[in-house]
Amino acid sequence: MPIKKILVDLSNSIKDDSYPILIGSGVICRGAGAGPGGGIADFLKSSGIKDRGRAFVITCGTVERLYGSVLRDFLEGAGVNTVFFTLPDGETTKSLKYLSYLYDGLVEKRVERSDFIIAFGGGVVGDIAGYAAATYLRGINFIQIPTTLLADVDSSVGGKTGIDHAGGKNLIGAFYQPKAVLIDADFLNSLDKRELANGFSEVIKYGAVLDKNFFSYLEHNYKSILSYDKNSLAHIIEKSCLIKAGVVNKDEKEAGLRSVLNFGHSLGHAVETLYNYENIKHGEAVAIGMVFAAMISKELGASSDESVNRVKTIIENSGLPAEIPAFTPEQFINAMKSDKKVDDKSIKFVLIKEIGRFEFKMLDFGYIYNFLNKILK
Repeated sequence: MPIKKILVDLSNSIKDDSYPILIGSGVICRGAGAGPGGGIADFLKSSGIKDRGRAFVITCGTVERLYGSVLRDFLEGAGVNTVFFTLPDGETTKSLKYLSYLYDGLVEKRVERSDFIIAFGGGVVGDIAGYAAATYLRGINFIQIPTTLLADVDSSVGGKTGIDHAGGKNLIGAFYQPKAVLIDADFLNSLDKRELANGFSEVIKYGAVLDKNFFSYLEHNYKSILSYDKNSLAHIIEKSCLIKAGVVNKDEKEAGLRSVLNFGHSLGHAVETLYNYENIKHGEAVAIGMVFAAMISKELGASSDESVNRVKTIIENSGLPAEIPAFTPEQFINAMKSDKKVDDKSIKFVLIKEIGRFEFKMLDFGYIYNFLNKILK
């Protein structure tokens, strides 16, 4: 698979934090350089990072076991002195406890601004490692090397970093852009089917609200995608990154347009909070949230039965949950009130008008409560 390069162009911001996304097979796993600009060795060389400092790799137990030696050997073969910090698997790792553990380790190893952090794992690792990079010494360089489909297509791109709080998801965080995102599609070979579908949920999101042709492609090709077909996976990763980069280029810090990427997340984050971040994955919660957002879009007259059915059908066909869990309307509302998008007595919702088109609407919690009460009976 030839290595593709996508630029997240932030040259119009106060500080030019533009960076490349490199996508390919063997970018890390086989050490493929693929010519100028095509791999981690070339990136390290061209950026000067290799000559300036050490690499502090933050990862999780499963990724370290599967691929730790691969990345360590490759980095050290490229002349980079490497130290690993290994965290437990799971969403509960995105916490003050483990952030403090990382700070302690960075201090103990006397990490300097000339050093850099590599986030090597899924979305949890990317979020907490990015936040550590953003805040330690008031900011040091970091690179994202995602290892899951969800991280490939969503969380590794755009500079959102942070940790969870008992009161809500991602309440503590910062916008802090990586120096590069290096996506090796070979890492997906070790994902189980549930985790692959978990990432596919975020891919569905892009098509549902931003690209009707892409959504149609997903409807026709979900079987091959979820059967680990390399060409199909490469296509959806590249297309998703192109869509997200295009949005981030226009709205880096979610002042307006970027909120569209929260489609399904308002209820989705509430579901995660109510499950205490256990027994449900982020993409699964977002899938439930997308169905709910589509239903409420129809209730408000913004969407048609056809659009709602298409969203629900592809989610069900992908093996993702589509039913609203049996919490009470009060529980949902209380969890949603901790969302970052809350304004006084309402919350900013992304509605679907038709496949590939969206609108924003501030919804009163009283209205959402009544709607939940109606559909949960």
